[in-house]
Amino acid sequence: LEEAERKRIEDLKEKERQKVTEELELWKNQQKDADKYKSMQKEQELHQETGRLKERKNEKMSKTRIPNEGTSKTRLKPTKGHGSCSIFSQDLKEEQLPAPRSAATIEVNFTPRVFPTALRESRVAEEEEWLHKQAEARRTINADLSELEDLKEEEKNPDWLKDKG
Repeated sequence: LEEAERKRIEDLKEKERQKVTEELELWKNQQKDADKYKSMQKEQELHQETGRLKERKNEKMSKTRIPNEGTSKTRLKPTKGHGSCSIFSQDLKEEQLPAPRSAATIEVNFTPRVFPTALRESRVAEEEEWLHKQAEARRTINADLSELEDLKEEEKNPDWLKDKG
């Protein structure tokens, strides 16, 4: 009984292996066909591009085209077949490219900052407090300098003042 059960299980496994290998082969063939189709499409695209370039050269030579005609809109060719609406469809092609954008300069003005850090990263209240303290310290130093101007050079020397003290 065990041997029969093992044989049945082995047969099921073998059938499943064969089924999977067939599916794999089918998938490989589909991939090859898709690659061939893509390469044919690329060749057709290149052929169409060269045709377009020749047409553009002819248009430039004849100069029958109005300068602003059709530059703001691009038209697409409809897809072939009924109801075919695939995002992978290569049949949609642009007939004419839009005009290039006009050049312009953008002027940027930055808010003046005393501190090198960006405003979004700074602590405004602490910075303002620091600036006020610095301004006050400068005022006191300037006041002290006016008192020190009437002193002699040796009286400004801290070592001489220490010894005198």
